[in-house]
Amino acid sequence: MILSKISRKFFYFIGQIKYRYLMKSFGSGSRIIKPILISNPANISIGKNVLIRNGARLEVISLDKKIVIEIGNNVNIEQYVHIVAKDGIKIGNNVSITGGCSIVDVIHPYDDCLDIEKIGNRISTKIMPVSIGDNTFIGFGTHINPGIKIGKNCVIGARSVVTKDIEDYCVVAGNPARVIKKYNTQKLQWERL
Repeated sequence: MILSKISRKFFYFIGQIKYRYLMKSFGSGSRIIKPILISNPANISIGKNVLIRNGARLEVISLDKKIVIEIGNNVNIEQYVHIVAKDGIKIGNNVSITGGCSIVDVIHPYDDCLDIEKIGNRISTKIMPVSIGDNTFIGFGTHINPGIKIGKNCVIGARSVVTKDIEDYCVVAGNPARVIKKYNTQKLQWERL
């Protein structure tokens, strides 16, 4: 029992050291809980005090040496979050991404019906980076489409599908997501729209 506990802690520690060498950067205090899928870790930068829970997927499908997935400080990524990037996904500081969310900057074109290649293997050359501002909360099961910019201090309701940019200080929900509240910085209160 004690030996098993020591063994688990040892291998966890070794795994955390491995990430520091494989990734572009891996901030102090950051932790990744296995199992997790990470492809092309050299294109991923993780800030300080980041927690990525089990079942998450961080996939970079670009072979450039640039940073493609950039995660800020104090970010929490819950179970089964799927992040796929070709051009760039930037997640700001103090962001919470709850379980089952997907964030992608890739489109699989289906226009050419005569193309025999599986649609899932086709990748558009269109550049559509995604950015998520500081202090934003993303509710369970949310999907963020390619090319979306989410401002700072936003709340995205559970199971939303974000198809348009979101300004700072907004609460959005639905499929497609729409703004339901906005923070009035002069009155210092949330207002329904």
